[in-house]
Amino acid sequence: MMYKPKDWTVDYFVANEVECLKILDHPDALKEIPLLNSNLLEHFKHGQLVRFQGMLQDMHNPELFFKSYQVVDKATGEVSTRCGMYKDGASCQKHEEILSDSSNNETSERQTWFVISTPGLNDWAKEECSTVLEHDVTHESQATCLSNKRSLDETDEPMDCSEPAKKKEKVDTNDREAGPSQPNGNSTSSLIVSRDHLLNFPIPNENGKSCLVKVYKESPFKLNQIVDIIGFVSLDLTASYNYSSDEIDNSMEMQTHHPPASLVPRLHAVKVTKELNNRFPDAAEVLATAESVRGDLRVVLTQLLFGDEIAADYLICHLISSVYVRKDCLSLGAFALNITNFPVECETFTKDFYDIVKEIIAKSYFLNITLTNLNDLNFVPKKDYECDRLTSGVLQLSNNTHLILDETKLVTGQLTTSGTLNYKSISDLIQFQKLSYDFKFYTIDYETDIPILILSTTKSFIPCEFQVVLKPDPGTVKIYPQVLEAAKQYMKNGTRINNLRAYVNALKNAVFSFSEETLSIIQEDFVRLRQADGKFSADNLHSLLVLTRLMSLSYGLNTLKPEIWKKSVEMEIERTSRLPKRRRN
Repeated sequence: MMYKPKDWTVDYFVANEVECLKILDHPDALKEIPLLNSNLLEHFKHGQLVRFQGMLQDMHNPELFFKSYQVVDKATGEVSTRCGMYKDGASCQKHEEILSDSSNNETSERQTWFVISTPGLNDWAKEECSTVLEHDVTHESQATCLSNKRSLDETDEPMDCSEPAKKKEKVDTNDREAGPSQPNGNSTSSLIVSRDHLLNFPIPNENGKSCLVKVYKESPFKLNQIVDIIGFVSLDLTASYNYSSDEIDNSMEMQTHHPPASLVPRLHAVKVTKELNNRFPDAAEVLATAESVRGDLRVVLTQLLFGDEIAADYLICHLISSVYVRKDCLSLGAFALNITNFPVECETFTKDFYDIVKEIIAKSYFLNITLTNLNDLNFVPKKDYECDRLTSGVLQLSNNTHLILDETKLVTGQLTTSGTLNYKSISDLIQFQKLSYDFKFYTIDYETDIPILILSTTKSFIPCEFQVVLKPDPGTVKIYPQVLEAAKQYMKNGTRINNLRAYVNALKNAVFSFSEETLSIIQEDFVRLRQADGKFSADNLHSLLVLTRLMSLSYGLNTLKPEIWKKSVEMEIERTSRLPKRRRN
């Protein structure tokens, strides 16, 4: 008889692994597994099968563990073999002893990942757990949880049942899996490092969680990818390590790598997949209705941008943009945008604007670009060799996280060395869609796909190819508070907002190709544009092609039509005509 996933134990899974994994392939089975993301840890019990969705923030060195080991009953001499998979470490009863030197023991390696709640995931995009956890947590498990909490202060010193296993294998005596604790106790009050240090979020995340994930199989996943993990959670607050004096001396690293389970639970993964994004239809389905949905989105954005329809068109292209191919130093598809010239009387425009936009895009972050932030914040992840971990930076974000930069409060001043490096990191992100992580003695470039929108009163001090100078409609400016309220009400329609979200998020993955019929038109217009403006270069043509591709997709077209090409050319002529003319010496 196969149990439901919510009732599986580690031993049951190990005995029925093939059948269990087949069950986990069905989406309906996932609905029965509660999410760590959206529930308090106190609602879970030790050893429960759970899910966790988040970003792979760091990868630690592999660790050895007992895949199987032998235990002897000290009273009867009976020897038994146990499985060490999906548990913190080897375990035994008080009347037993682990045969740590047995030739029948099998050691293996497992990977350790540090996974955090997806940075910048907006509230509407957070998947809610369909399981009512109160039904899963029995009175018995609640009592166990309370007992474990009391045991932080009341539990006697655990009695060793054997010598420490080889390779620092963890051994515990009370039929609990050996698990991380602090050298001087399990309570978070004994920490010498801060809670923020342990959680290691790149950007503030009030309800975010971090997990140490033990991975037992080869994995294709890379840093900063979003992963969906199913595994057995370890919440054993009374487990302890056998620390050597060297490890105690290096307690900063020990506490960083072995935080209390009450703060950073350990998750033994049985299945890891890429982000399960079932909330949106596929791109082909969205393309069929794209033109009508685009009309709704354009209405909202035009009003938000003070009646400027051209600016709304550029913003739509930005919202659906993503890198679709990398060639040499180019990241084709990236569409960074700088919107300028807001009415001075609308002082809260940038924040009001963001509050509307974040209701459409799944992942985003609003960053104030001030002199203080540039000089004081860590934008780039850095390797901390004292703790042997990658300390996150503001720009360590997963793909398709929209970064909105507000420069309206930036004043002149002196950039420090750190500020200069932060400036360069943002510039490289815009130009090349890559980020150089700081490993002190060297750097490593990581590819990114982070759409960047810059809001500034004048041209951004960060190089950005597409600058749109707003032409505010005076009538719209006068009634802007009412416009904002109308936009919020307009988007409260459930069907409409769902269509807008599907449109913006699904079109990022749409396939596009240039049709043969338009190639000759493009060549003719390129010659004409060069004759009209001697500075119009091949780079300008490339930017125009990027715009044209996004404009086509925004109308639900996966091939270029002549009318879209002409409309894009007209948009660029209008946009560049608004730019301030350079002074001639």
